[in-house]
Amino acid sequence: MSGPSAQGEKELGRRTALVVEPSVPLAGALRRYLEGAGFEVTVTPHAEEAMKRALAGAVEVVFTSSSATFDGEGLCALLKRRAPALPVVLVYPPDEEDPSERAAKAGADAHLMGPLKRATVASTARTMVRLKDLVQTVERLEADLKKHVAEPPKDLQKASGSTADHDFFKKFLLMEVKRSRRYRYPVSFLVVAIDHFAARTQEASQAKRAEVLTEALGAITRAIRDIDQAVPFTEDRFLVFLPHTPREGALVVAARLHEKISRCASLENMTASVGVASFDPAAADGSVSFGRLMKEATEALRRAQLAGGDRIDAAGERKSKRDRVSIG
Repeated sequence: MSGPSAQGEKELGRRTALVVEPSVPLAGALRRYLEGAGFEVTVTPHAEEAMKRALAGAVEVVFTSSSATFDGEGLCALLKRRAPALPVVLVYPPDEEDPSERAAKAGADAHLMGPLKRATVASTARTMVRLKDLVQTVERLEADLKKHVAEPPKDLQKASGSTADHDFFKKFLLMEVKRSRRYRYPVSFLVVAIDHFAARTQEASQAKRAEVLTEALGAITRAIRDIDQAVPFTEDRFLVFLPHTPREGALVVAARLHEKISRCASLENMTASVGVASFDPAAADGSVSFGRLMKEATEALRRAQLAGGDRIDAAGERKSKRDRVSIG
């Protein structure tokens, strides 16, 4: 094997596809195109057999048709309920009206219309398994990060002084930003700092400093959703990532964190400053990175601290009164 198909197989490795199709000519065409793209293909005309293989984890992408003789949309909806992470591609006849709306309603990850082309089928299959890999990577990072936050090191000061959390969080954020572009939802990023931490704890023991940081991190994690993530960054700072959160929502969360930290008892009259940065793929130019969000949130934090601390500042159109929130 050589050419684009060989390159695709080399890049992805041998992957598995399931074709659920009673039409022999259509099933045969899909098999040829997928095998040419480096997939191991199983063909079945029966929805029951498809469900059994899908739930057993034996396939990585499913192709099925929706026609007068086969309810591929019904099978797709059932598969997405039982195995939501499994990509499903619906195939429609050339004269089908509103295939995009119908496929979306069934929960399909993609759809194709006849007459089918080899390159289109191959590229769609490869895209689906890459997306599946990306989702699994994000889920693994989320699980690792939740475990890391749930079991913080005893010496939080040492941990937050390293770049390990920052690097790990950067990888996680990169995956989430890609996912936000794919599904077009907003994300927000906060940098939270305990005001004057170094000066106020310079004569405190290491254990006392760690106690203060641990209580602050606990207050932050209890004040955010289970899909949000928070990690210690530098000695007095914490990074907070908020998926599915526009700028207005991020300001609400920032105000909540500001208030929760002010209630911490390990350091008398503890206050915090928060820098906020957001990205909305529906409204922005589509370019975003960890570095950009980090820079914008850090600059907003610096403005808050230069103004005396104990306040929230957000990147963006700072002419609006909502953009700079002063508390205290």
